[in-house]
Amino acid sequence: MSTTPPNAQIFLSYSRTNLEAAIALRTELEKAGFTVFRDEDSIRAGDNWMECLQTALKDCSAFVLLYGHEGVRRWVGAEVQYALGRNLSPHDDALRLPIFPILLPEGDLHNLPPFLSLFQIQRWQADQALPDTLIQAIRDKAELLDDSNSFDGCPYLGLGAFQQQDARLFFGRRKETLEALKFLGTQRDSNPNNIHIDTQYCRWLQIEGNSGAGKSSLVNAGMLPLIQQGALWARTGYEKWQIIGPMMPGKQPLRQLAEALVHAFPDIDKDGSLGLQTKMEADQRVLAYRLGDRKQADTAFLLVVDQFEELFTFAEETEKRQFDAQLAYALADSTCPLFLISTVRIDFLDGFERLGKLSERYNDQCKRYLLKTLSQDGIRQVIEQPARLAGLDASEITSAILSDTENEPGALPLVENALYYLWKHRKGNRLSYELYRSQGKLIGLLGMQADALLERLDKEKDIPKGREGALELLLHLTRINPQGNHTRERIPLLKARQIAGEEDEARGQKIIDYLAGKRVEGGNGSSRLITTVGEKKDDEAGTWDVTTGAYREPKYEGKYVDLIHETLIRARPVDKTDKGGKLVGYWETLYNYIDKNRDRLFYRDQLKEQAATWQASGWFGRWWHLAGWSDIRHYRKVRPGKATLEGRFLRQSERMAWLQGGVMALLLGFVGQSYLWTLDNSLPPSYLLTLQKFRLMNLGWLDEPLPEMLEKEIQPPAGEFRVGEYDKEFGEMANKVLKDSGQYVQQNFGYPATNATIPQPFFIGKYEVTYEQYDYYVWQQQSTQKDLKYPNGEPSKNERGQRAVTYVSWNDANAYLQWLGTKTEGKYQYRLPTEAEWEYVARAGTDTPYWWGDQYAAKGKANCDGCDEQWGGKYVAPIGSFAPNAFGLYDTAGNIWEWTCSEWKTDFDGSESRCIEPKNEEGMRVLRGGSWSSKPVWLRSSARLRSFTANRNITVGFRVLRSARTN
Repeated sequence: MSTTPPNAQIFLSYSRTNLEAAIALRTELEKAGFTVFRDEDSIRAGDNWMECLQTALKDCSAFVLLYGHEGVRRWVGAEVQYALGRNLSPHDDALRLPIFPILLPEGDLHNLPPFLSLFQIQRWQADQALPDTLIQAIRDKAELLDDSNSFDGCPYLGLGAFQQQDARLFFGRRKETLEALKFLGTQRDSNPNNIHIDTQYCRWLQIEGNSGAGKSSLVNAGMLPLIQQGALWARTGYEKWQIIGPMMPGKQPLRQLAEALVHAFPDIDKDGSLGLQTKMEADQRVLAYRLGDRKQADTAFLLVVDQFEELFTFAEETEKRQFDAQLAYALADSTCPLFLISTVRIDFLDGFERLGKLSERYNDQCKRYLLKTLSQDGIRQVIEQPARLAGLDASEITSAILSDTENEPGALPLVENALYYLWKHRKGNRLSYELYRSQGKLIGLLGMQADALLERLDKEKDIPKGREGALELLLHLTRINPQGNHTRERIPLLKARQIAGEEDEARGQKIIDYLAGKRVEGGNGSSRLITTVGEKKDDEAGTWDVTTGAYREPKYEGKYVDLIHETLIRARPVDKTDKGGKLVGYWETLYNYIDKNRDRLFYRDQLKEQAATWQASGWFGRWWHLAGWSDIRHYRKVRPGKATLEGRFLRQSERMAWLQGGVMALLLGFVGQSYLWTLDNSLPPSYLLTLQKFRLMNLGWLDEPLPEMLEKEIQPPAGEFRVGEYDKEFGEMANKVLKDSGQYVQQNFGYPATNATIPQPFFIGKYEVTYEQYDYYVWQQQSTQKDLKYPNGEPSKNERGQRAVTYVSWNDANAYLQWLGTKTEGKYQYRLPTEAEWEYVARAGTDTPYWWGDQYAAKGKANCDGCDEQWGGKYVAPIGSFAPNAFGLYDTAGNIWEWTCSEWKTDFDGSESRCIEPKNEEGMRVLRGGSWSSKPVWLRSSARLRSFTANRNITVGFRVLRSARTN
């Protein structure tokens, strides 16, 4: 317990067990002329004890901590936190509260809170006089910093993330750490003994920030060491904490949660992690109940979920829902002492909308702390404070690094990487600016070291094709994002061996060891690109054998391989490049390799989906669900493990493909040529029959597949009619949102609306043009147009037929329309509709946002992400799958975006009523109608999108318009 009268000069903090030493210390301080608080005026536990504590600390000029065998606990911990706050918060050094830790003989220096390690520890016995240096420092209000140069080895971590054991080296974020801790527990001054009845009590803290901001390090090296020493007692009433994790959701978040629980509590389930997972799958209350069974009066449980965005990016849907339910129920159970700290990248926050349970508690039960880009002062601390601990001279490079990190988001890993390299190549105790400059500074150093590692790997005689295998492994450790914001993806060690070694697991392990720094003595930090994570089965540690040069692996259970840091796959901001606005990777070699092979993400997911369908099929059905030659070529690059479902599916597909090839070779002739045609054009085997249909149609024995038009011509309205968004409130709101996000120039809702005219009546396609219709045109024209290709059609490539065709450019659509005109011998003219014509028929006489009413939630009306469970957000639906509008048109809302012939203008200017003549030249055209991947709001009749005439996209197709008049 600690006390101080108003305006006391020194606040003496001590535990009651050290009362005699505290009295002696107070006597010594008073002998030196200081005013010290008196014990009889001490602060007592009361309803406003925090407020009293802050008041007591507010005016003191020094904080003296007496550290004995109990360490920093309970009231002392609360006092230390407030003192640290006063020490770290002010920008003016004169306003900082100096802190002086005094260590008693029975005190354990190793248990000292890591944030206090910055200060010089004064050893003292109660029967001794205080050191003169301490007396003078208190009198001068001058901090005594630890200049003992007691840190051995490198004080910088390179690309490695800070862990709890690195707390002593964790600088630059101490103020943020203390701020974040305040969000857990009570949010007001209260008595810890009555704290659990507080209505302003938070058990879920989320740390948010950009990639590279240091969220994981803040939690691991900043918050957790303090929490384990009781720093949250004052706000939560709990002094002891059982940490669960940190864990990352991965593909199987429920499995990861079960493993984290078993690691924290080995006896939590007699059947181990798999048994616990099975129970959690069946009952959402298991987490709350199991922790409730272990409840103790002074102990709480803290679950740390790092990289929470993995739950949104690639977690399996079923496990994601179950994981969501377990956490939500436990946090809602007032009898379960579970607290949650999650870290998430700020660009993935929209994922919380898709969490059914936690989203309900997100606004009122989750405290969110934004970890901003490290400040210049913080970066200075990152450079200078570890250098001071290790006796390094960083004076040459501090100002240079500060200049290079200005306006650089996520600079911390780049700085740590550069400092590690400079330490490794230091001259004496000096970190060289000349070396820093010559190696390309922050960004150049990262790429140079990574490239050098690959070059050395390529020269290893016992690792053939080492560079190729390494890049392939790094690609598979990347979750590819179409916009370039890639994320890490852990993969099992066995799969990593197979990928890196091309099924030669021994070679794959050598590549993994090299990338993990295990084939280089003392390899760590920036000499590593990957890391292996998993749970040890025993106490055996990995060792590096100097004699043989081999690395002996520790025994692991559930071991994974992961990138050491996301910076390796991050891109530099556009305004920081000099390459025409194209994103440039911090490590260009890997970023460019990912960009070149970005289709792997699609084929990896397609392989997984096809393999699951194949497995679920009946015995005969499996033959029909095997992959074709075209897909097999892509799937081989994915390199699935032999023992996985995907690997077995691929092998069976390859066997069947060879068998089919043999049969086709025997048949020769007509069918053989047809099959080769499907392979040459990357079409599914079902097109063997389609080709025969095309041949019969060409002979006139079957009707040609031409677009079906409405039987009744569309009569334009008399005079002008409104085009665009009718709802003023929505239009103004949407404009603001889109303009704030910089998207307004490429998509909007046509607000404000304008008046337009349609000069002539016309007929319009009842449906969107289908694959069968467009493929027939390509088949007919390929004899004269060799470069004409069948549309890629993903993701409905294997189910073309009556689906609306996609992956068709504006130029492609107009070429088809010109061909269509020849089918009527010039009797009719075909073209794309103008924007005005399209919106008129899409609205079908309505003035509501959607042709069926004001709300999008109208079952069976449209195909979009959020509209329909069967198709929405997955792929294109067959034409006619949903109800028509009042004019009899299908899919004017959703399914695919449709080309118009109007030139794109950000705002209406009359071009919405005109057509641009097709001349195969670049330009921007208007798309209307939304697609299967669009959110419901983009199905409004007013929604507009732009695209270049040459662009092809899996969400874009077209509908035909025919002149009502004959020539």
